[in-house]
Amino acid sequence: MEAVHPQSRHKYLDLSLATAIGMASFLVYSLTLTPSLSYLSPDGSELATVPYVLGLAHSPGYPLYTWLGFLFSRFLPFGDVAHRVNLMSAVMGALGVGGLYLITIQVMPDPLSALKRAAAALGALLFAFSPDFWSQSVIAEVYAPNIGMLALTLLALLAWSRNSKAIIYLLFALLFGLSLGAHLSNLGFAPAFGLFTLLVVFSDRPNAAQSEEAGRSKERLHEIIALLIAGLIGFLAGALQFLWLPLRSNSLNDRNMLRSAPSGLAGLYRYTLGAFQDFRFAFPLLQLPDRLVIYLDLLRQQFGLVGISLGIAGLFTLLFTRPRHFFLLVGMYLVNVWFFIQYRAFDLEVFFIPAHFLWAIFLAFGAWILAEGALAFLTRLFTGIKFPAAVTNLLLAILVIGTSLFPLTANWRRNDYSHDTAINDFYANLWERLPEGVVLLTSGGVFGYDAFYWRLVYNTRPDVFLPTLSTPDPSPENLAGSEIYATVPALEQRGPGALPSNIIDRHLWQIPILFGEQPETQTGRRSSLMLYHLSSTPPQLAVLDPNLGAATLIGVDLSPLTVESGASLLISLYWRMDAPRPVRVETRLGDQVLEQHEIGLGLLPRYATEVGLPEGTVIREQYGLVIPSNTSYGEQSFSLNLVTGGEGGKQEIFLEKITVIDEMETVQRWLQIAHLAHPAPSSPPD
Repeated sequence: MEAVHPQSRHKYLDLSLATAIGMASFLVYSLTLTPSLSYLSPDGSELATVPYVLGLAHSPGYPLYTWLGFLFSRFLPFGDVAHRVNLMSAVMGALGVGGLYLITIQVMPDPLSALKRAAAALGALLFAFSPDFWSQSVIAEVYAPNIGMLALTLLALLAWSRNSKAIIYLLFALLFGLSLGAHLSNLGFAPAFGLFTLLVVFSDRPNAAQSEEAGRSKERLHEIIALLIAGLIGFLAGALQFLWLPLRSNSLNDRNMLRSAPSGLAGLYRYTLGAFQDFRFAFPLLQLPDRLVIYLDLLRQQFGLVGISLGIAGLFTLLFTRPRHFFLLVGMYLVNVWFFIQYRAFDLEVFFIPAHFLWAIFLAFGAWILAEGALAFLTRLFTGIKFPAAVTNLLLAILVIGTSLFPLTANWRRNDYSHDTAINDFYANLWERLPEGVVLLTSGGVFGYDAFYWRLVYNTRPDVFLPTLSTPDPSPENLAGSEIYATVPALEQRGPGALPSNIIDRHLWQIPILFGEQPETQTGRRSSLMLYHLSSTPPQLAVLDPNLGAATLIGVDLSPLTVESGASLLISLYWRMDAPRPVRVETRLGDQVLEQHEIGLGLLPRYATEVGLPEGTVIREQYGLVIPSNTSYGEQSFSLNLVTGGEGGKQEIFLEKITVIDEMETVQRWLQIAHLAHPAPSSPPD
C-alpha cells in the first residue's frame, strides 16, 4: 500500500477541520434563519426580491450577489423565494468561517501543531458566533456573502504566495474583481494586496551571485510581467460584471437611485464608485477619536475584552513570525477601520464585519502564543510527565468547543429569527382582505419591496394596482376613480420612499383596518405593519366626552374564537371615556404584544373637530388583527393593557380565551396566499 505523504495528511486534516467548522456554523445559521421577508435589514426585502427577477439593486448594484441569489432562488426546491435567498447568506457565511480557519492555519508558522490548529479553530468559531456576523448570516443581505468571497480571495492569494504560479495569481485577481459585486468597499484592500505581492516577489529574488547571470534575471523579469498581465486580466474579468448594470437600469423604480441611474459611463460611475458621497468622510478630524471609540466598543461587543487583548498579542506575534502576512492583513484591517469610522450610517456596525474577520486571525495568533507559553510553563512544572498526543488533542478540542459555546449561547436569543414571520403573516391577511380592483399605496423604491415582493415573485393579486411599483412618482390620475388602501401613513409619510405630496387628497380619512404584529424593537423597521383604508367619509366613531383620556371598556366582540395561526381576528371594542388623560391600548395574546394604538385608532382629535362627539355616545373601534404564525398552539388568553401617561401605569383587561390551531404549514399558507388571483373580496370594516 502506498504511504500517504505527511504534508498531504496535514492538508486533508485541515480541510476536514475547515469543513467541520463551516458545517457547524451552517447548522447554527440554518436553525436561526429568518424564514422569509424580514425588517432586520432596511434593504432586506429588496435584496430578497431583486435576485429572483434579475433586477437592479440599489447602489452600487451588487451584480455578483444578484447572480448568486438568482441561482439560490430559482433552483432550490424548498421554501419560498425569500427563504432561499436567506439561505444563501447562511451558506456563504459558513463558507467564510471555514475559509477563515484555512487562512489562519496557512498564515501560521511551520511546522503546524495541534496548538496552532486549536487556536485557528477558536478564532473561526468566535467570529462565526459573534453577534454582528451571525445576524447577517440569517437574512437576505450582502455582508455574509461578501465574507465568503473575501475568504476565497485571500485563500487564492496565499496559494499563489506558496508556489508563485501566474495562473493562480490570475484566479486570485478574478476572485478579487468578483468580490466587488458583493461589496464594493473591498476595492480598498487593493493596496494591501499589491504590497503583499511585491513582498513575495522580491523576497524570492535570487542572491547576488545568481543575479549576475543574465539568463536568470531575464527569466525573473518574464515572471513579473506574466504576473502583472495575469493580475490585470483576472481583475478586469471580475470587474466587468458591473457592465451588466446599464442593461438592467430600466428596472429601477427608486426615486433616489434614478438620479444616478447607470445608463452611461458617467451614470455607471455615479451609481457605483460615486454613490453615497454624503455618507463618506462625514466627520471632521476632531471627531475621529470619538468615532474610533465607537468602533472599539463594537469590537468589544464581538469578542469581549479578552478577545481584544488576545488580538493585540496576536498582532505582535504575527509581526515577528510572519512579517509579510502582517503587512497584508493589518493593511486590509486599517483600511476598513479608517474608512468606516468616517462613514455616516445608522447601521454602522455591519460595515466593520471584514475588520472583525481579520481581527479573528489576530486573536488566533494571540491564543496560540498564549497556549505555547502555558504549555512551556506546565512542561517545566511537571518535568518527566508526558501526556499522549491523543489526550492532548482531546483536551484542546474540549477547550475550543467549550470556549466557543460562550458566544453561541450568549448570542443565540439575540440572533434567533427563526420565528420572524411578521411581514408574511401581515401580507397573507392583507391580500385576502383587499376588495378587487383597488389601489394599494406603499413606500416607493427600496423600502416598498415588502409589498413588491408578492407581485414580482408570485404575481399575487394582479387586480390590485401598486402605483409605486411601476413608477417612483405616481400621479393623482393613476388613482382616479379607485378605492384606495395603504400600508404606509400616506398623509404623514416622510423620508426615503415617501409618496409624492400631491398623490392623494390631504383631507381623506386614514382609517386603520388591519394590524400586523408589532414587535417592540426590530432593527431596520421603517413603519408599523398596518393596512389603512383612505376614505372621504369619516369612520363611525362616537364618544361620550371629547376629552381624550383614560377609558372604560364596556363591550367587545371577537370573531372567530378559534383561529388558525397566521390568520386574523375581527375585533370590535366599545369605550367610554372617563378622564382627560392620554390612553394607548396594547393588544396581547398570552405574553406577546401584538399591536399598540391610541383609542379611536388615532382619529379622535380630527373626528371631534370635523364631525363632532355627541354626549352620551361611545367610541367603537373595529379592525382586523393578525395572529402571528409562530404563536404556540392551544388556548391563549386574549387581553388588553391600557397604558396611560399618569401614575396609573398599565391596567390589564382580560377579554377572552382564544384557541390557536395549525391547519396548514406556515410556508404552505404563504405560498397559497402568494398565488391569489381574484379572490372573492371580503368587506373591510368601516
